[in-house]
Amino acid sequence: MMTSEFAADVQTIVGPVLKGLGFVLDGVDDNPDEGGRRQHVVYYHSDDCKIQVYESSREGETNCMIAPLGAPNAFGLRAENWQFLTRFSKRPDLPLAELAALARAEYESYANPLEWVRDRIVKYYEAAHRGILEMYGTG
Repeated sequence: MMTSEFAADVQTIVGPVLKGLGFVLDGVDDNPDEGGRRQHVVYYHSDDCKIQVYESSREGETNCMIAPLGAPNAFGLRAENWQFLTRFSKRPDLPLAELAALARAEYESYANPLEWVRDRIVKYYEAAHRGILEMYGTG
């Protein structure tokens, strides 16, 4: 089966960082969401957790999430156990609207959203990995 251009781009842009962290490709889901909108999810797993990189036209975003190893390969925004990497990092003490504006500006500063995802994994993976293992009692 042919995989999407998104899946190929994830493997080219984000894959090397994940490989360096001990992840291997676990699956690709290019099926549309329940409303028929375009959605792509690429799953990776390591010895003790999973990461998914997704593009959702419904959500209007490209992002990534982390889960314990036993989590199902399911779109993270609508599945149990999947968390955003930043959930486990301390946020600056700013009003929510200002945080959202800063996040949007950072996201939009990248020509390719997958480069933004890659850099977020580099920046937040360590805390997210520790946090997901503690949250689900596997650490």
